[in-house]
Amino acid sequence: MASKDQEWVYYHAGGVRGARPVLRGTDAKETFESIPVIDVSGIFSPDLEDRKKVATQIGKACREVGFFYAQNHSVPSDLIEETFEAIKKFFALPREDKMEVHLHKNAALRGYEPLFETNLEGAGRGDMKEAFLIGQDASEPEQSAPLLPPPSTTALNSWPSAYPEFRPAVYRYYAQAMALARKLIRTFALALDLPETYFDAMTSFPMIHFRMLHYPPQEAVDARNIGIGAHTDYTFFTLVQQEHISGLQVLNANGIWVDAKPIPGTYVVNVGDFFARVTNNRFTSTVHRVLNLTGEERYSMPFFFAPNPEAVVEVVPSCRGEGEEEKKGIVAGEYFMERLRAARWRHPSNQGKPPPKVLDVATGEVVLQA
Repeated sequence: MASKDQEWVYYHAGGVRGARPVLRGTDAKETFESIPVIDVSGIFSPDLEDRKKVATQIGKACREVGFFYAQNHSVPSDLIEETFEAIKKFFALPREDKMEVHLHKNAALRGYEPLFETNLEGAGRGDMKEAFLIGQDASEPEQSAPLLPPPSTTALNSWPSAYPEFRPAVYRYYAQAMALARKLIRTFALALDLPETYFDAMTSFPMIHFRMLHYPPQEAVDARNIGIGAHTDYTFFTLVQQEHISGLQVLNANGIWVDAKPIPGTYVVNVGDFFARVTNNRFTSTVHRVLNLTGEERYSMPFFFAPNPEAVVEVVPSCRGEGEEEKKGIVAGEYFMERLRAARWRHPSNQGKPPPKVLDVATGEVVLQA
């Protein structure tokens, strides 16, 4: 049983609740205290050696931190600014216009998500953010799916009728973020000593979740005021575009939160659970959260890149060590939706299922989320 004086950090990772002790002084481990900045311009070079140099730096960051800043990427700054303006207009719409595309009306869990509708830490009133989410949808011509769906296929994404300019604005950014993500997935392959095209087949039409987020200012750091609770992402990797307002924090091995402040001209890139799995945890899917204590409105645009829904995620050849226990392969789409629903257990698709369980490390008891 844990000491009553021990401080703990609670989080939601790999589909389950967990906790980490806060270690200071002589108990502290060697771990990161800042997030590396990597010039990724070399990934666009026609010279393989240039691409490998960037991959080496990215591999080191993924093993030691699980996060890095990508500097000198390919997405135009004016497009990023235009997209932020577009999402601000969406969140400024009257509530009834946003609720027209409420996520609870969508079987694929896409659309608008109001304040406090998720609760990743399982405490308090929930996550203090509102979101709009789209994902891969072969029925939408903007996505140029490799195979067209049957005419009777139901669209997966939902768009607000009160704001027709929103969809084209979102897709202008989506196309550029996808192009960068496709360059990066090849760079990750090189970082794992794999052929550059190793992940191409399993990401021919990848699961994408492009989530636009608005965080109102918070008054304090407590269970009632969490922008988004501590969690890991369930993807290969995430491209996070922040505006100028801080709030993103990354958890190191000592249970200490490290700020991932916005750096102009960069993306924050982080490893997700799928990469942790395929690398036998050589790449770290790092816990992170958002606290907006700035007194200003905060907006961010995470672009989640994951395998095709039918892809089997299993340990890659370069990460199979003799005598190491390897995790069983999982179907990407099944795991992805399981994690998505776990954080949204009030969604109609979860009717009849119990709420997620929370581990109270101090007592050793497992209790149902309130």
